[in-house]
Order: sequence, then structure tokens, then C-alpha cells
Amino acid sequence: MTRVRPTWPDLPTYLQDAIEARLGGPVTGWTSHDGGYSPGWALTLESAGGGVFVKVASTEHEVSASLHRREAVRSAALPDGAPAPAFRWTMELPDPGGEDAAWVVVASDVVHGRVPRTEPWDVEDLDRLQHLARRIAEHELPHDGVFPAVADDHRPEPALLADERPAGLATYDPWLAVHLDRIAEIASPQRQAEAAAGPHLVHGDLRADNALVVRRADGAEEALAVDWPYAARGAVFLDQIDMLPAVHATGGPTPQEVLARTPLPAGTDPEAVTVCVAALTSYFTYASLLDPPPGIPHVRAFQRIQAEACIPWLRDLLRDGS
Repeated sequence: MTRVRPTWPDLPTYLQDAIEARLGGPVTGWTSHDGGYSPGWALTLESAGGGVFVKVASTEHEVSASLHRREAVRSAALPDGAPAPAFRWTMELPDPGGEDAAWVVVASDVVHGRVPRTEPWDVEDLDRLQHLARRIAEHELPHDGVFPAVADDHRPEPALLADERPAGLATYDPWLAVHLDRIAEIASPQRQAEAAAGPHLVHGDLRADNALVVRRADGAEEALAVDWPYAARGAVFLDQIDMLPAVHATGGPTPQEVLARTPLPAGTDPEAVTVCVAALTSYFTYASLLDPPPGIPHVRAFQRIQAEACIPWLRDLLRDGS
């Protein structure tokens, strides 16, 4: 799943010059950070003014450029104390060789840390990710800010799977196809809206590859979240459960085992969790059967293994009568 990203020398000279002008001096050193699921640059740059982390995307990759723009707006608006690198600046630069093409650059503070250990999964790092989700959700957001409500953007996939029943369903556990109508009823748009509603900050894409483990002043380690284009306002438990399919799909414990170690916040409605897991299962299943988006050919395989991790979790929740 690891991808090799382009490096600082691969950027056009005029774009390097524009970034250096923003930094106030020439880049004296750089590190490229591989991985992720989108094309573009992820660089730590050193200059006389210190270090900065930058993400760069061309508008030729429309999805990536749009995500960078969105991340700039939402990162700049994160509440004080949110466990995230501080936003620095953003800029767009026209590409002189393309009539409509441009470059989108987003800069933030450098975070010196390590990626969570996932090969194999380190249980303590997994605990740190779960506690990170809880720390993110401690922040409440106003209704009139830049963060959209998760409740306003329901997943259509439960109904799509039940209506279309794509041929690729035959490659999944037969239990899923048998229960599609029930899943669509459980995860109806109205029930999704009710389950996901809340005033809490939601990262929206919290996984091991979107977190860094850092050492605090007291010597203890904790996790910080990076990559915030999907930040939103919603229920307190969303980030905690949304990461679990990726954990189990990459060799970690089952969702049930993780939540036995780090339970959901007190007062969490079990029915709301079931609704969200039904929607999540449907999303990963349906998306995995689509053609890959431009520039991200391996995302469908990742969605598939997450769907396969979701299905037994959902089956257990429905068996419990939640």
C-alpha cells in the first residue's frame, strides 16, 4: 500500500522559487514523506527560518487539489488545543505552461515524531490512537463555522447496494447480500443523520498513516493527528469507530477487541454505533467495486480489505440486537 512520492527537485523551478520566497530564504534541506493514498508532494523543508511541512498538488489532479484547499481552510480554523500541527499558510500559483492548471501549496508546523507501529500493530500505539480520537472529540464546534455537520452528509451506499446489487457482491461474504435490505433500513438517511449528529470535532479520516506519535515534555508519548481536509462536526464516537476497519484490515485486533480496551465515551448510544457501522460497511463495499479514481489506483484494494473487516463487526452488532 505504500507509495513513493515525488521529491523537492521534482517541483518546477518557478514553484520552488515561490515557496522559497514565502519561507524568506532558500531551502537548505528537504525530506520527502512517502505513503498515503493521493498523488502529490509531502515535504519537510529546512531553511534559515527553520523547518516547515508542505503539501503540494497540481490541479491536474482535481481531487487532491480540492482536498488541499479544503484542508487549508479547516486547519486554519481548528480550535486552540486541538491535537494537530499548527497551520502556517497556503498559496496557489498558476502554471505558466497550462491555461487552467495551477499548484496548491499548504504549509504547517513540522512535527517531530514517529509513525505508529503497525507491522505488527503495537497495542500501546493503538491505545494512543484511540485516546487521540477522544482528545479530538473533546473540542466542541459552533454551528456557524467552517466545519460541516456530518449529519448533513449521509452515505447513500446502503440504499445503492440494496437497489443495485452489483455483481461484485458475490466476491464478499454471502451474509452481506442476504441482509442488504435490513442494512439499508437500519442506515436510512434519517437514521444516519440522527446517529452522527453532535457538536464535537471530528477528524474524519483518522488512521495510523494520518497520525504521529510524539514525546511530551514529561517523557510520555501521545499521538497527534495530521491531514485534516475531512474535519467536521458530529457525534463524539465517530473517529473512534471509523478507524477500526483499517486497523483490523492491516493485521490489528478486531473492532470488538479494541473497544474492550478503550471503550466509547460514556453515554454513547449503541444503536447509533450500529447505524454508523452499517453505513461504513456499505460505503467500503460499494466503493471497492467502482473503478479507481484518477491518480489513486490502489485505493479500491484498501477499501475492500476495510469492507471485509467491517462485515463480521456489523454481523455481531446485529446479532446482539443493537
